[in-house]
Amino acid sequence: MGHLLRHWSLLLLLLPATLLQAQEARPLLFGVLPYLSTRILITTYSPLAAYLEQRLGRPVSLQTAPDFDTFTSRAFAGEYDLLLIAPHYARLAEVDYGYIPLLRHRNDIRCYLMVPREQPLASLEQLRGQTVAIHERSAMVPMLGLNWLAEKGLVAERDFRVVENVTQSSALQSVVSGKARAAIVSHSTVAQAPADLREATRIAGECPSAPGLALMAHNRLPPAERQRIKEVLNAFEQTPEGKVFFDISTHGGYREPTPADARLMDKVLPETRRLLKK
Repeated sequence: MGHLLRHWSLLLLLLPATLLQAQEARPLLFGVLPYLSTRILITTYSPLAAYLEQRLGRPVSLQTAPDFDTFTSRAFAGEYDLLLIAPHYARLAEVDYGYIPLLRHRNDIRCYLMVPREQPLASLEQLRGQTVAIHERSAMVPMLGLNWLAEKGLVAERDFRVVENVTQSSALQSVVSGKARAAIVSHSTVAQAPADLREATRIAGECPSAPGLALMAHNRLPPAERQRIKEVLNAFEQTPEGKVFFDISTHGGYREPTPADARLMDKVLPETRRLLKK
């Protein structure tokens, strides 16, 4: 009897360590919003994933999705442990779906109206009756751009037609191909576009900005692990790889989320929910 008690006591002592090792061996699923083509996203974010893997001592699986609807559905279903997501989706993920803000990109999301270089707009009025390319109605950049045009007296589907694209990159490409007269895309999309695409387009206007992309962790991760991830992310910014990453991505580094960010995004939560349920 005493032998059996000692046996079970030893198993109970070993069980927490065994569970911890299993947790550490499981890949950390890092979901990245598909705001660029998959190729550019993987190229851009692989150094960050590799650094996280090295410093955390566990595999990191970099993941995205073919479109925003699929990505947000997976994110809100809790499929990702770590999440890079637009600010209005981030607020929704925090309020409704159990994600916790860690950091935010320092640079705001800047929104451009792009047109062919050889066909500039004399005024926004020239968009009447034309087609404007976006990548997803519920996304932050189209919301900013379409609201800005509405404030200028141009209402989507009344004064111009809107066509959705899988990514911002493809929205920008549609301007060059002639499928759209203009495109609403982010500053980072333009900065990371191939040289020939940048040279073939020009900025026709700049829309209001929004807080940068948010990095979030699911609340199933223990507090100590979330804190460790945050420390590693901040450390990455100071590395040579991190400096190259932020130079290429134009995100400017990390900063702390603020209550002002949350209040600003609370204003667009009803519209975000409505568009996601379309």
